[in-house]
Amino acid sequence: MTDAYPTKTEAKKKKTPPAAKQHPVHVIREGAVAASIWQRNTAHGMSYLEFTLARSWKSKAGSTGYSQAYFSRNEAELLSVVKQAAAYIAQAEANQPTISVAA
Repeated sequence: MTDAYPTKTEAKKKKTPPAAKQHPVHVIREGAVAASIWQRNTAHGMSYLEFTLARSWKSKAGSTGYSQAYFSRNEAELLSVVKQAAAYIAQAEANQPTISVAA
């Protein structure tokens, strides 16, 4: 009898790559912390904005990367980029015409 569930390797192979790499519509940076604002679409065609957070790092050996883990020393940067990202999205939403749905 064969296993009904694919292995992790098989599951990864079955994923279809995105047509084109998406880029954020806006990035807000404070020190090592950044908020990337993304435009997304629902299955019903509605568009909305959301944001993700990341912290850049560089090792002593020169390697660089991004992390979604933060230190207590990142608090001010985190608070600042979250406030700015929320304000950016609120302003963008305020500038979009509203669509009323008939009851």
